[in-house]
Amino acid sequence: MKSKGEYTLTRSEMTVMNILWSAGKALDVHEVVARYDEPRPAYTTVSTFLKILSTKGFVDYKRGNGKQYLYFPLVSRAQYTSRVMRDVKDNFFGGSASRFVQFFVENESLSEADIKELLSLIPNP
Repeated sequence: MKSKGEYTLTRSEMTVMNILWSAGKALDVHEVVARYDEPRPAYTTVSTFLKILSTKGFVDYKRGNGKQYLYFPLVSRAQYTSRVMRDVKDNFFGGSASRFVQFFVENESLSEADIKELLSLIPNP
C-alpha cells in the first residue's frame, strides 16, 4: 500500500493543487472553485477532489467559520515535482540522469540560449 503523499496526481487533482499552491493560504471550496477558469466545475466536484487529495495525503484542512473547512497543501510544488521527475528518471531512463537529459536534448527544440543555460548549470571540474 502506498504511504500518504506517494500517489500520482490526476490532471483534475493537479489543477486543484496548482490553485492551492498559488494561493499561498488555506482556501475553502468556494474560493477554490472561484479560482478555476471558465467553465468552472461544480462545488461538489471540487469538494470531492479535495477529499481525495486529503486521503492521498496531499492536503489537510482546518475548521473555518461554522461548517466551513479551509484546505491547504501538505506537499509543496517543489517536493511533488522532484518526486515525479525522479520517478520518470528511474522508470523511463533506468535511473540515468544523462539519458534523462539526452531525451530532452534530442526530442525538444532547444534554442541556442536554452543550450547555453543548460551548459551553465554544469559545474566546472
